[in-house]
Amino acid sequence: MNSRTCRDAFVVGLCAVLLTLGGCGGGSGSGSGSGSGSTQSIQNTQPAIVDAGPANTTNILFVSVTICAPGSSVNCQTIDHIQVDTGSSGLRILASVLNSAALSLPAQTDAAGSQIVECLQFVDGYSWGPVRLADIKIAGESAGSVPIQVIGDPAYSNVPANCSSSGPSENTVADFGANGIVGLGYFLQDCGAVCVTSAIPGAYYVCPSSSACQPTALALAKQVPNPVALFGNDNNGVIIDLPAISPTGAATTSGSLIFGIGTQSDNALGSAKVISVNAQTGNVLTVYNGQSYPNSFFDSGSSVIFFGTNIFPLCTGSGAGLYCPVSLQALSATIEGTAGLTSTVNFSVANSDTLFSTNPNFTAFNDIAAPNSDPTGFAWGLSFFYGRRIYTAFEGKSTSGGNGPYVAY
Repeated sequence: MNSRTCRDAFVVGLCAVLLTLGGCGGGSGSGSGSGSGSTQSIQNTQPAIVDAGPANTTNILFVSVTICAPGSSVNCQTIDHIQVDTGSSGLRILASVLNSAALSLPAQTDAAGSQIVECLQFVDGYSWGPVRLADIKIAGESAGSVPIQVIGDPAYSNVPANCSSSGPSENTVADFGANGIVGLGYFLQDCGAVCVTSAIPGAYYVCPSSSACQPTALALAKQVPNPVALFGNDNNGVIIDLPAISPTGAATTSGSLIFGIGTQSDNALGSAKVISVNAQTGNVLTVYNGQSYPNSFFDSGSSVIFFGTNIFPLCTGSGAGLYCPVSLQALSATIEGTAGLTSTVNFSVANSDTLFSTNPNFTAFNDIAAPNSDPTGFAWGLSFFYGRRIYTAFEGKSTSGGNGPYVAY
């Protein structure tokens, strides 16, 4: 995820040369919220998979999401291969995969009745599309009349220059890398208080029918939110549970997206260590090889572990842009939360050229890494999630491990 003036937009398109992998970056923001999930027993687990997806990608975690016209149990569509991203907030669907005529999702509008449209700027491009309202259903959980973004809607093809200036458009499935993305990060809205008080170019726009789109301030209730925080139950956080895989990778791998923390028997914290994150940025401190990286974060939407600039030689073959050490590197780092609690973690970095050439049809790898464009950042991407049960607690929400935001594993 790339830095923005409000909460970071997600990056599912790849950073520069990483055109065959997945997202890159991390998230930040602020906001408010309270409450915890119910303890009643409902289906709170959704199967998740890492596979090639609709765009032949690597290290992207997907789930299926059902959306319905608000209040309808008939006008619904289940969409597969929605990327799971704990580094952003909000559900976003590519217009090309929506059955728009059947769903008829109502527009999110301003007080004058004009359409609200959102711009998401990445380091390598942008996505643009209107905000609409939908009921969201995942597993046995649901939320009603939730603002979502529809990316690449052909009815909104005139993109303001202060949105498109970040690079080429990423408004198709091929460019986006998925049929959509569900942001389940720490923060309750994708922009938060800063967008309530300021009209920020490159964030929300109002698009009257008679004039060009202009940046606009937007109330929290109208912003694209983390949908899980709006569930009636199990709404205080999420867990990604992925199995361990071989150092050589796997063709595909399956795991679970679990809703709630300490609300049901299947989402207890157990022995997981709680690491508090910065309430404004979502960041933690990582110390690796004696160097401090204060702008570090955990992000399932980043396909690899991003750190350093010249730690290892770069690949020149099919893994171009990634690290290519001569042999598998067994490494460790210390992660420290804002409350001072520390955790030592082990991770590995392999030669990506060798991995990809040896198993060209594999899509899941736990030991691929790349340089980080932010020299102060350490992005713990999906490579780090394999073989771990990683909890993301939402800001202001009460959990069995204390109030969010925090990460635990």
